[in-house]
Amino acid sequence: MVGGLLNVVIVGGSLAGLMHGIVLKRLGHNVHILNREQSTQLQTQGAGIGTTDSVKDFCDAYDLLDGEFWVTSPHIQFLTPEATVKSTWNIEMPMTTWNALYFRLRANFDGLESPYSPHSQTCLLEGDGKAQYDDGKTVTGVQYDGEKVSVEYVDGDGHSDTLHADLVIAADGPGSTIRRVLEPSVERQYVGYVTFRGTVPESEISAEAREVFGTKLTFYQMDRTHILLYNIPGENGNVSPDHRAYNYAWYANYPADSPALARVMTDRSGHRHRSTVPIGELDPAVWAEQLSLAARVLPGPFRELVQKTERPFVQAISELTSPRALYFDGKLLLVGDALATFRPHGAASTAQAAHSALLLARVMKGELSLPQWETRVLRFARVRGRLSAVLGNRYQATLGTLAVSVVQLGWVWALQTLFSLVWG
Repeated sequence: MVGGLLNVVIVGGSLAGLMHGIVLKRLGHNVHILNREQSTQLQTQGAGIGTTDSVKDFCDAYDLLDGEFWVTSPHIQFLTPEATVKSTWNIEMPMTTWNALYFRLRANFDGLESPYSPHSQTCLLEGDGKAQYDDGKTVTGVQYDGEKVSVEYVDGDGHSDTLHADLVIAADGPGSTIRRVLEPSVERQYVGYVTFRGTVPESEISAEAREVFGTKLTFYQMDRTHILLYNIPGENGNVSPDHRAYNYAWYANYPADSPALARVMTDRSGHRHRSTVPIGELDPAVWAEQLSLAARVLPGPFRELVQKTERPFVQAISELTSPRALYFDGKLLLVGDALATFRPHGAASTAQAAHSALLLARVMKGELSLPQWETRVLRFARVRGRLSAVLGNRYQATLGTLAVSVVQLGWVWALQTLFSLVWG
């Protein structure tokens, strides 16, 4: 896709939207991001994320800020009930936080200053296109007249408006409004378990627990459930010892439509959530039961971490993959979690966003065609989606379910490999 400069609208201002926006504005295109939430709401997303090779490749190419924003786990360890090390895998994994990466991307997109990036104006280059980021804009629909894509939205005051774009990037997450318009039959499927998540400052953990955990990605497996933990940057992205934090995810099985699932996903005000009970909104009675369970089943260091969690939250795990990524003659692209939502076990979500954005850069430079871009992002989505299912079922499901997911992964992998050999 080479030619004149484009007016681009990106629906969704989280990580995927920002990565694609940075790529496009660095090439001189004008980019307008419409984000539904206010930035203050986005900042409450306290989850840790893996900094995979594709994320590092993206940052090497487009991040103009100095310094590391991750904590590297030197290997993965598995604990016994007595908190001794049962086994280790020599896999290095850099881990960061949603906040640290978000504010770094905002600095590179529109120069937003924050405690994470106080010198962000150095990220604005002379050849950049115009970059605009608007909060509180809820997109309600899209139309295509054969030339331009019209994006309809409502602002926080209820006023409706429309933007007309040469290119639209739909990066509006798992519950994507754009995807629902284009693919109404594609819906997130709950996979049968949730994760309780929390973060505790490293300085608040005992020396004994810190000796066990260190900076290592640590697992403890129980019967059809598991908990894992890793180091992440602390307040304002601080990666120094004693200023970092521990982030954990503790998985629990709840059948779909069960009263138990409904109770866990109902917040302290009585509101039932579909995907996430936000930080600070978890029902105290639900958390009290989880604390009681921790005292009975977790090794000491994990038990301490859970007990010292002040603001836990819970997520229902779901997955989906859209059958297509290109629409409206290649003028609307589905990306990120709007295209495919993965279980969190393979650190694939942010990797998918970076992978797609890097491929789009090649499209804009004329090195790939849009159909080739679509083939590659769908290949990534299908293979990584099945891989994340295998990893999840390894710990949460029966052997039969695990075996089925392994077969599905092999089948998808073989088909995608064959497809790439024949069609590229």
